[in-house]
Formats: sequence, structure tokens, C-alpha cells
Amino acid sequence: MNYRKVDAIKEELSIIGFGCWSVASYNWTDGNIEDAKKAIDVSIDSGVNFFDVAPVYGYGDSEKILGDVISADGKREKIFLATKCGLRWDVKDGPTKNDLSKASILFEIDESLKRLKTDHVDLYQLHWPDHKTPLEETIDALKEIIKAGKIRYVGLSNYSLADMKNFNESLPVASYQGLYNLFDRNSEFYCGIPLEYQTEAEILPYCVQNGIAFIPYSPLNQGLLSGRYYQQRDTNLNAADMRLTNPELVGENLNKKLIVVEKLKELAQDTGYTLTQLSLGWLMANQAVTSIIVGSRKPSYALENAQMGNIKLESAVVDSINKVFLDNYD
Repeated sequence: MNYRKVDAIKEELSIIGFGCWSVASYNWTDGNIEDAKKAIDVSIDSGVNFFDVAPVYGYGDSEKILGDVISADGKREKIFLATKCGLRWDVKDGPTKNDLSKASILFEIDESLKRLKTDHVDLYQLHWPDHKTPLEETIDALKEIIKAGKIRYVGLSNYSLADMKNFNESLPVASYQGLYNLFDRNSEFYCGIPLEYQTEAEILPYCVQNGIAFIPYSPLNQGLLSGRYYQQRDTNLNAADMRLTNPELVGENLNKKLIVVEKLKELAQDTGYTLTQLSLGWLMANQAVTSIIVGSRKPSYALENAQMGNIKLESAVVDSINKVFLDNYD
């Protein structure tokens, strides 16, 4: 496993991280909770040390599952644990609301610590902006829980560049988590939600300049770039799978992307790599990328993902990937 280091974080982070959104049995295809727990174990044993979760993933269930695994046999000490705050719900499976008020943050961190069965979180990330709450109030709450030893570092996710700069003046930002994959380089939407930033044009340069970790989410475009779930124009996803509600993965948007995927499959065959290796290898070739969070609900997939951390694509292959997109995707 290769590891990367940024100035804002003391520890080295595994270039391949583990994303815990899908470990709960909630709107995803394939796998089950026991397999998901085994996948977490396999990842730790394979050198993955960055684990990313959030309260809203499975409405608390993903944090509980991760907590069950890492609370045993000294595993907590082997990982750099990241969770989030700011998306609240009143009823499980119901709608969420953005809330980064001080009262909400003080409540959320304690609930996360209980579910994760730990006394502190290494990285606490603000999941989405809450424009109703002043940044100063949010920062005040974060400073309080840092002082209490409940969190070590603060990260932002889906924030505008302007807000990140303002935030960084009052409280150091250690990481930024944003949408980034071969298709989503400066995208305006994620699952139909408007984005306030451009990843390549704005966020990556700022992170490099300020020694901030950049953590891409949806690195495989919700599985499209793995080739596991989408076959030609039809999918083999369960009817309740949340990916079927993503406007970017249905209809003509999906058709346009599948043309590129087929070209990438041809490139994979020609170069001896898998489609997943090309997709993640392209991200790893960018030194601004610190840790790539890849989800898995099966131990075999977790092992395959972890082994990606040893791969370095040749520059000619990276150039060929970019050419595929230049020639086939607008």
C-alpha cells in the first residue's frame, strides 16, 4: 500500500481509503452486513488506514457497523477515522436537513462517538454547507469539541472555495472531500444537487498550495467506472438502489457515459489493466489526491480495491485515458 502525506495532517494516509456509505443494508445492490464487516477487516489487514463514514449513511447504521469492527482487537489504533456532521433527520429513511448550528454539532459528535464505540474521531468533516448558520457559530462549536478531545482535525466537504478560504482563516482546514472522477472533473451537480465548487479548476490548486488533503468521493462514478453494475444500456441494479435516482446515471446521460466506458474497456484490454485499475490509477496519478475512498460490501472487492494501492499507471496510459475522454465525451 502506498501512503501520502500532507502538511495539514500528521499521519500518512493510505492512497486507497474505505468508504462506508454502502456497508449498511440501505439502498445498495449486492452484499450484506456480515460481508461488509469482513470487507472492513480485509481492508485493514491490507494496509488501508483511512476510513470514511457519516451519520446519514444508513441513518446511523454504517457508523454502528464500522464501530463494531474497529472496537475489537486493537483495530481502532490502526486506522485514521473520519466521519461527518451537518445532515440531520427526524425520521429514519425520511428527508434530511442541513444543520451546522452549534447545538446540532455538539449533539451529533456525541452520537457518532457512541455508534463508533470510540472516544475521538481523527477527522470531523462538515458534510454539506448550511447557509442558514453563520460560519462563526459552526467554527465555535468545532473549537469546543477539539478542546474536549473529541476530534483532532476538521475537514470540509462540498464547500465553495470562498467559504473554505474564510473558514481556513479562523480554523485550520485539514482536508477537503469533493466529487471527483474521470467523468466529474468540474461538475455542476451531484445526484441532482447543485455544487458550489469546481474541483479541478478551484479546489485542487488551493489544497496543494495550502497542504490540505484532498479526498475524492464517488471515484468510480457510483460503480459505473468499475464495470460491475452497468451492462450496455441496461443495469443489473436492484429496483431500490439509490443510483437509479441519480440523473447522471439514467437515460441519455448514462448512454453518453457508456460509450466512454466501452472505449476504456478496450484500453484496459490493450494495456493489461482492469477498468477499475484505470479509473483509480488515473486519480492516483494526480499528486493532489491524498486518499481515494472506495466503497465495498464484499471481501473480494475490498481486497481488489486495496491492491490498487500498489499500482502506478505509466504516463502513456494516463495520456491514453485522457485522450479517450477528449475524443468521446463533452
